[in-house]
Amino acid sequence: MSGEVNWFELAVDDTAKATAFFGSVLGWQTAPFQDGVDYHLVTSGAAGAIAPKSAELPASRVYFSVGDLDAALAKVADLGGKPGDAVPIPGFGRYAHCVDDQGTAFSLFQQS
Repeated sequence: MSGEVNWFELAVDDTAKATAFFGSVLGWQTAPFQDGVDYHLVTSGAAGAIAPKSAELPASRVYFSVGDLDAALAKVADLGGKPGDAVPIPGFGRYAHCVDDQGTAFSLFQQS
C-alpha cells in the first residue's frame, strides 16, 4: 500500500553491538546478507537491515512504498523537495533517495 514503510536501514558504528542491542530490546533476529558483507537482515519483526555507516549510508534510512515512483518523484520536486534518481533492483522494483522541503532524507520504493 502506498505510503507505508516497507524497508529501513539502521546505519550504525558497530553492527555487532547494534544487532545485540536491538535483539535484546526488540527481540529481533538477524542474519548476514551474504558472506563477507557487513549487512545484517532483520529476519523477525519489521523488514529492514542493520548496516555500518558509510559514505553511501551516512544515516539511518526509511523507505516508503509508492505505486508510481515517477509520479511520486515529480510530486517531491513540485513541493520543493529534491527527488533522487530511480535505481532499479532487478526482480524487486525501483527506489530513489530523496530530501523533503525541510532537508529530511527519505527514500521511495516501487515494487515491480
